Amino acid sequence: MKKMHKLICLFLALLMTASLFACGDAGDAVSETEQAAAEVETEAETDELEARQAIPDNLPDMDFEGYEFRILTYSPAAYFVEELTGDVVEDSKYDRQVHISERFNAEIAVRASAGIAELDKELRASVTAGDDAYDIAIPHQITSGPGFITSHMILDWNDVPYIDYSQPWWNQRINETINIMNKQFYIAGYITMPTPFAMFVNKAYVADYGFEDIYGLVKEYRWTFDKLTEMAVATTVDLNGDGEMTPDADQYGITYNNDNMTLNFMYSSGILSVLIDEDGKPVPNTFNDKMLSVVEGMYYLSHESGACIFDTYDTQGKQGQPAFTEGRVMFRAGSVGDLVGLRESELDIGLIPYPMWDENQGYYATHVDAWNGMLCIPVTAADVERTGVIVEAMAAYTYKYCIPAYYDVALGTKFVRDTESTEMMDMIFDSVVYDFGYIFDSWKGCTWTLPRMMGGNGSTDLASYWKGIEKTINKHYEDLYKAVAEE
Repeated sequence: MKKMHKLICLFLALLMTASLFACGDAGDAVSETEQAAAEVETEAETDELEARQAIPDNLPDMDFEGYEFRILTYSPAAYFVEELTGDVVEDSKYDRQVHISERFNAEIAVRASAGIAELDKELRASVTAGDDAYDIAIPHQITSGPGFITSHMILDWNDVPYIDYSQPWWNQRINETINIMNKQFYIAGYITMPTPFAMFVNKAYVADYGFEDIYGLVKEYRWTFDKLTEMAVATTVDLNGDGEMTPDADQYGITYNNDNMTLNFMYSSGILSVLIDEDGKPVPNTFNDKMLSVVEGMYYLSHESGACIFDTYDTQGKQGQPAFTEGRVMFRAGSVGDLVGLRESELDIGLIPYPMWDENQGYYATHVDAWNGMLCIPVTAADVERTGVIVEAMAAYTYKYCIPAYYDVALGTKFVRDTESTEMMDMIFDSVVYDFGYIFDSWKGCTWTLPRMMGGNGSTDLASYWKGIEKTINKHYEDLYKAVAEE
C-alpha cells in the first residue's frame, strides 16, 4: 500500500511540475510542487491509518461489571498510565485504558514487580498458593519461559476464546515456532510494544564512498551479509595514521556488541536455534553447514577485518556507540528503541534491517530482546473468556493507535530525515521472529552459539563447541517435551 501511495504522489507531482513550469516562475513551481506532493502523501498516509483502525476485532459486547483486570509485569509503563501527560505515545496507552473501561466496564490494573527474578517468584508463589491473583503475567522470556511450563503453572492459549492469531496485532510466526505438541503457552504481538533489533547507517558514507543506495538494496532484497562486510571494510580508515586501529580515534565500518546484537545476525541469516519436528519435539538447529558459514563470516567481520568495534555488553556505551554518534562509524547495530538515544544527533542517519545471509534467503528477520515479554495465563486465573476478550481488545487497540503514535515519535525526530525510513520501520516490525530456543534454552548454550563463539578472541570450531554442549542440550529439551506431554 505504501509503495502505491508513493507512486501516486510521484505521478501527481510530475504532472503539477509540468503544468507549473509552463505558466509561471520555475522557483515558485518547485516550491508549489513540493508542497502539493507533501499534501498528497499526507492524505495517503491518513487513508492508510484509517484503514488500519477500521479492521474489526470481532469481539462481542460484554459487561464485566467494573472488574479489575490484573496484569503482573516488571515493565508497568507499557500497560498502564496514570494520567494524560501530553506525550503522544503515553497518552495513546492511557486512551487504551479508557477504551477498555468504556467498552467492557473493566479497569486495567498493573502489579509491578521489582525485576525479572521477582516476577518469577511472585507468580510461582501465587500459583502454589492457589490464589487467583493475576489474569495474565508478562515475564522475561528467558528467565521464566521454560520454568513456567515444566512447573505446570500456565495455560494453553489455544483454550482461550476470542484470541484471533490471524489478526495483524499478533505475531504471525509465533504459532509455528513457540508451539509444543499443538500447545501455545505464550503469545506476543504489538500489545507488548516491541522494540526489534535493527541497524543504523550514517548515510554520508553512502554518498562519500559511492555505494549503491542503501534503501534500494533493502527493498530489492539485495541487502546481504557480504554487502555489509564489503561496505564496512571499505570505510575503515586509520585516521591518525599511527598504524593501529583504536575506537576513540579511528574510523570503522561497523560496531556491535558480543551479546544480543551478535545473536541477531543468526536470526537475520534465517536460522532459528531450535525447530519443532513433525512430532512436536524441539530439535537443536545450530550445528549445520549454514551455521558454520555464519560463524566464519562473523569471525572475519568481528576479529579479522579490522572494520569492527566489537564491544562487550558492558562496554558498548563507552566505545562503539560514541564512535557512531561522532560520525566515525558507518553502521551501528542496535534496536529500534535506540532511536530515542540518538534523538539529538546531527548526523544524517537511516534505519535499516539487519542483512539477510544471501539473496537466496529472500526475507529479512529480526528478533526482540528477552525484556520484551510475552503473555501467559496463570492456571489459577478464574475466567479465561474474560481474559480473551480484554487481551484481544488491548492488542487490537495497541496496533491501531499506540503503534502509529510510536512511529510518529520515533521517526518524527532529527534522527530520521527521509520518508523511506517509515517503510524500513514497517519491514523491520513485520520481520520479527520468535525462536523456541531463545525462550526455552535457559542459557544452556544452543541459542547462544554465535555470541559465545565470537567472545574473547573468537573461534570458528563449531564442531568442538557443539560437542561440549550436545548432551546437556538434548537432555534439556527432552525434559521440556516430557513436561508438556504430561499436561
